Amino acid sequence: MTSRKPVVLFGSGRYARTIHFFLENDSPYAIAATTVDEEFVDADQAFGLPTVSFERVHDRYPPDSFDMFIALGYRQMNHVRMERYSEAKRRGYHLITHVSPRASTWQNLTVGDNSIVLDNAMIHPFVTIGSNTIIWSGSHIGHNSIVGDHCFIASRSAVSGNVRIGEYSFLGTNCTIRDGVTIAPGSAIGAGVVVTKDTTPGQVLAPPIPRILPGTSARLPRL
Repeated sequence: MTSRKPVVLFGSGRYARTIHFFLENDSPYAIAATTVDEEFVDADQAFGLPTVSFERVHDRYPPDSFDMFIALGYRQMNHVRMERYSEAKRRGYHLITHVSPRASTWQNLTVGDNSIVLDNAMIHPFVTIGSNTIIWSGSHIGHNSIVGDHCFIASRSAVSGNVRIGEYSFLGTNCTIRDGVTIAPGSAIGAGVVVTKDTTPGQVLAPPIPRILPGTSARLPRL
């Protein structure tokens, strides 16, 4: 059952601003306030909402009356988001989950807490998405795939069927994962990379470097 408690959003940067917009305009949740670590509180408001330090948020917005969402990106391979996620749970907060109604999903989709599936994502049947994982707009997750906890799947990532994505992994924009491949925990897949075999833990696959041609675009008469 979808919680109807108002939500405190952790974060005040550009990424959090984007998540705030999606939750306000594409979900049943009402955002009541924002919170950040005390050292980063530089104003009493963010996105037109009151801001309170994370160290004191439970005093003004207690977990029995408010839920939370950790709106942080993939910094330090998702570990920063994981740390705030774990601390919020330790303090008793329920972390919401949002699957956009503009995403293509099936009724047997399983999604963990503090995870978000954004607009135009296509999620096949028999997919499991872990906790604290971000599936950005336009991504494709193929049938019978498992996406672990604390992952970030960037826009237009194409994950084929029967893929396993280990925790703390990052998939860059427009990457492609062949069917049956296992992405080991902590893997970083660069934008546009095509992965055809299993990765090893912490492996980094960089995108190909574009070839720079001599001259300028002015010499291309058909463009």
